[in-house]
Amino acid sequence: MDIKQIERPFEILGVKFKEHEYAIDIGVVEMIVEKTDITPVPNSKDFIKGVMNLRGRIVPVVDLKKILNTHQEDGEDFNVIVTKVDETEVGFLVDGVTEVMWVDPSDLNSSIKVEESKYFKGIIQKEDRIFAFIDIPKFIRDEINDDYHE
Repeated sequence: MDIKQIERPFEILGVKFKEHEYAIDIGVVEMIVEKTDITPVPNSKDFIKGVMNLRGRIVPVVDLKKILNTHQEDGEDFNVIVTKVDETEVGFLVDGVTEVMWVDPSDLNSSIKVEESKYFKGIIQKEDRIFAFIDIPKFIRDEINDDYHE
């Protein structure tokens, strides 16, 4: 989804780390998995938490906090948001899921730039709530597909 071409309402999945809320385009979300075993992978990139077994498929799990530069401790409760982009499945570790909601293009501000991460599409404001909109497809194409499809 190219931000400049959004003309109609679209759906997002709200996710959170502590009290901060973020948004992921629902179109790339396959499923939400509650607490699962994650096996560490030696010598992997620092943002890779490990891999999980998803119905016989091995899926890498990314620690989204490392991508977002939020220096927060891991909690005991977590969810893994399993996404699929270009036939590549990747799980993203989050503290929790808030809700699925519709966003009007007028709720999205893409002029705000976040220097720490090139994986933000912009800011979504819904009433008194603010969500940083994460560009999951760009992250997967830039950071995951290059490594797994060489």
